[in-house]
Order: sequence, then C-alpha cells, then structure tokens
Amino acid sequence: MIAITYDTPELQQAFIDAGGIEFPFLSDIDAQTFISLGILNDEYSPGDGAYGIPYPGVFVVNKELEVVGKVFVEGYRTRVDAETTLAYAKKVLDAQ
Repeated sequence: MIAITYDTPELQQAFIDAGGIEFPFLSDIDAQTFISLGILNDEYSPGDGAYGIPYPGVFVVNKELEVVGKVFVEGYRTRVDAETTLAYAKKVLDAQ
C-alpha cells in the first residue's frame, strides 16, 4: 500500500506520526501525478487553496506493476470502503 496526497511532506509526517501509519506516503504538491492519472478533482483551479485534491480512490496493481483495477468516487466526502475494496482487489488479482 502506498498513499499519495497533495500535502507537503511535513503535513504528511504529522498525520503519519499521529496515526502510527507504517506504509509510505508520497507528496504530489504540484498535482502532476494526479493530472497524469486523470484523477485530479477539477472543481478547483490553480491558486485555489484546495487545488491538487484528487478524487478519492484506489488503484489495484499486480506483481508486474500493472494497474488491473481501480475504484474511485467523485466527491471527497465519500470514501472507498476498505472491506469492499479489498474484496474487489482480490477478485481482479485472482482473475489474472
């Protein structure tokens, strides 16, 4: 598991420390990763305080590092359910 956020590494570290998180976080403060993946929330423009927020979701990657599935939602208030996502990931990986 890897998380990518638009937050600075310093903000990420505070969140990581507070939550005792042990998986890696990547910082995409200029939103280039989110733009290239097609998941940048287009409700915000450059210069807006919320610019850089992606649509919440998960990519499923196989051992060959190929994206074999994805689950995304449109609004930040809705999150992808962990149990459902794990079941989906197992299903698409087993179908390989």
